[in-house]
Amino acid sequence: MLITAACGSSEGSDGGSTTPAATSAAPTSDAPSADPATPDAGVGAEEAGYADGDYSAEGSYSNPGGESTVKVALTISDGTISKVDVTPEATNGTSKQYQTQFAGGIADQVVGKSLDDLDVSKVAGSSLTSKGFNDAIDQIKAEAGA
Repeated sequence: MLITAACGSSEGSDGGSTTPAATSAAPTSDAPSADPATPDAGVGAEEAGYADGDYSAEGSYSNPGGESTVKVALTISDGTISKVDVTPEATNGTSKQYQTQFAGGIADQVVGKSLDDLDVSKVAGSSLTSKGFNDAIDQIKAEAGA
């Protein structure tokens, strides 16, 4: 009898309060995380966040041969990248080779994505050129978002 009374009392206090709180907490925590994500990362926000057009910037990065730059030109259409061109500007032979390889493979990585979805770390064996590319993309984001 004590066990039944204790279980009944325990379930009534903890189970009754906890279940509705847990049930309401899950939808409440899901709903706010979904709502803020939509304006920040949704298609409508990308279209409104970056103006369509042609943009270019020059990004720099350090490598064993010194400081190198790479020119990035891209076109934004309907909130996504529709075209990208990377122009190698390195003067060092090895750096120029890596930049050329990077330029040949970057379109496959970025065309069809929004600027906010870019996460370029290594393309065609070139990992340092991506730092210059990302630097240029940050500049383009600032210009296209204005």
